[in-house]
Amino acid sequence: MLSSSFVAYFFLLSVWSSLGLDRTDRLLINSDPQALQVQINHLIQELGKTNQEVSYLKSQLSSQHHQISSCAGSTFTVWGKQSCPKVNGTELVYNGFTSGSQYNEKGNGVNTLCLPHDPENLLTSISVSTGNDYAHLYGAEYQFNIGRIQIDDNVPCAVCQTKRASSTIMIPGKRSCPIHWQKQYSGILTANWYDYQESEYLCIDEDPDYVEGSRRNENGRLFYPVKTVCGSLPCPPYENGNLLTCVVCSK
Repeated sequence: MLSSSFVAYFFLLSVWSSLGLDRTDRLLINSDPQALQVQINHLIQELGKTNQEVSYLKSQLSSQHHQISSCAGSTFTVWGKQSCPKVNGTELVYNGFTSGSQYNEKGNGVNTLCLPHDPENLLTSISVSTGNDYAHLYGAEYQFNIGRIQIDDNVPCAVCQTKRASSTIMIPGKRSCPIHWQKQYSGILTANWYDYQESEYLCIDEDPDYVEGSRRNENGRLFYPVKTVCGSLPCPPYENGNLLTCVVCSK
């Protein structure tokens, strides 16, 4: 067993090393225990200051983390719904009417929009070269029946924010998300009819809503389900003529 004097000696060596004492200081401390106590008290004070600095830095780091977390988030649109998924951390920004280009017009925008229920008009007037120099924006209609949805029903939309993610993706051909990703909703992959003007592929919620009182054939942006065509698309794993699913995931 180590003697107490041996342990004390190594303790002194540790203190001397921490304080950066030279040989003269060490001899002084050896001959004067009070000097040793003074040095130990000084060391304790320095450690106390260091602990305070560490606590302050931790507080600053926690504050910065909170600020970063409050700024984090990702937005996405649920096509065919008036509400957002019941997922913890996901909330509604606004809902409205799905809109886009007329199915057979050559111009206009190529993307699909979610128009709010409460539009705000321009505060100033503009002029164009001729009376017809405008792009057009139409509503949208389903072109398939599913659940309570019928052909020609108008398509609602909901813009949502998830505060627990920094990115959101739509994966075609899947109903589940990759590991570590949060499923927001799954649905039916849709686009314009193959012989009409091109459109983007969008994921309609698998339990879609419709705009009340809209069951009229007025066309506009049309949503058709998408089927696979084998050839350049490898089969297997895909099968010719299958309807495609989709899922929206966040992380």
